[in-house]
Amino acid sequence: MTERTLNVGVIGIGWWALTQHVPRLREAGTAELVAISRRSAAALADAQEATGAAGAYTEWRELLEHPGLDAVIVTTPHHAHAAPTLAALDRGLDVLVEKPLALRSEDAWEMVRAAERAGRVLMVGYNRRCEAIWRTTAAALQGGALGTVRQVSISIGYDFRWIWEAEHMPPPMAAMLEAQGVPGSFFDERMEGYWRRDPTRLGGGEFADTGSHFVDLGLWLGGAPPVEVVALTASAGLPVETHVGVQARLANGVLLSLATADGVPAEANRVVVYGDGGTLTADWTGWQAPEVVLHLPGGHKPIVTDVPETTTTAAFVDTILSGAPNLSPARDGAYAVALSEAVYRSAAEGRIIQINRGE
Repeated sequence: MTERTLNVGVIGIGWWALTQHVPRLREAGTAELVAISRRSAAALADAQEATGAAGAYTEWRELLEHPGLDAVIVTTPHHAHAAPTLAALDRGLDVLVEKPLALRSEDAWEMVRAAERAGRVLMVGYNRRCEAIWRTTAAALQGGALGTVRQVSISIGYDFRWIWEAEHMPPPMAAMLEAQGVPGSFFDERMEGYWRRDPTRLGGGEFADTGSHFVDLGLWLGGAPPVEVVALTASAGLPVETHVGVQARLANGVLLSLATADGVPAEANRVVVYGDGGTLTADWTGWQAPEVVLHLPGGHKPIVTDVPETTTTAAFVDTILSGAPNLSPARDGAYAVALSEAVYRSAAEGRIIQINRGE
């Protein structure tokens, strides 16, 4: 019997799709990149040369007409996730959409319902959902390693102020992307016209981008959707928030504390989970894998994983072709949108926000 090959298109191909999704599609061995889209004709031509995709379109709606297309990966700016995702689902295609699922809960739940009506896979690009150590950690908590979980606390630092302050991309980053084969045309007007400098397209400051990963992580480890939230922010001289403090209550009673800080040159990140039977800590810096430890009455016990590593791209392909579980389901992604949306609203209005789950 001939194994099926998944024909995939990438909508909004940029440096992340080119260096992450495209190689992982090739590595899967059961998927082929057949079509790409990008509004810039010059960048699109360079991307087609780099990927060998048969179809290249400046309009994503035309990409959806590509013959034999089975699935798409949506890597447009945040504000533009909903329209192509909904259109693809309406055509019966499976979709992997980069995080966050959407900027508004209304759009996020419309996407969830569209996928459920169509009976298609809709996965969100939260990479930690696919990392072995975090999957093992989440399973340990769900299995009662700490007894009843009562509180999750996450503190994260990152250093992306340069996106808002620099005139040009820092040379080390430009050199890294060049070494990965990213075309120079991808960097035209890299800073001045870069979409991440526009709060309406990004969704706010870096909390709407990098911070979204940790909103999702907190809800995942906490084990329930959010029901109320209060937040404070500070801007440190930028036009968007740089520091965010969040207190939330989840539907199962778990308290979630989340603190993120932009402009931290020496990152030190920590997750602490408090349960009736002990405490779990996870510590890491930068892109390193976390060191996760259970602190129990009988002593300390490191979390060791034997779960195979995967990526959002590979997991997406596996879910479609093999029926494997959706490791980053859209319903969970919609909960993350609801919490992020409530954070910005609480900070703006100075009050506790009750979250309508919108289901």
